[in-house]
Amino acid sequence: MSRWTFVLLALAVTACTTYKLWSETDSDERAGMIQLSYEYRRFENPQVDDRGGNDLAKERCLGWGYVGARREGEENKCLDGTKSDCSKWRVTREYRCVKGK
Repeated sequence: MSRWTFVLLALAVTACTTYKLWSETDSDERAGMIQLSYEYRRFENPQVDDRGGNDLAKERCLGWGYVGARREGEENKCLDGTKSDCSKWRVTREYRCVKGK
């Protein structure tokens, strides 16, 4: 077995699937903005419930009197290290509340 094959096999064995939940990290009722995020570490393979995040944002917007929420964007930010050698990441999604007619 070559050295690289061994390294790739070791990485495959150590990478594990982890289930992550979105949590609210920022909100502004007047602006109708909500940010949800989750964090993961190197070698984790995060599986996220996108529908759960959408529902969480929609519920918050409904509580403020809006009719729903629209996803605006997503940012992946390295929290520990550099983008090319990062050991901890934060994924943040921003939602805007939708006004009724």
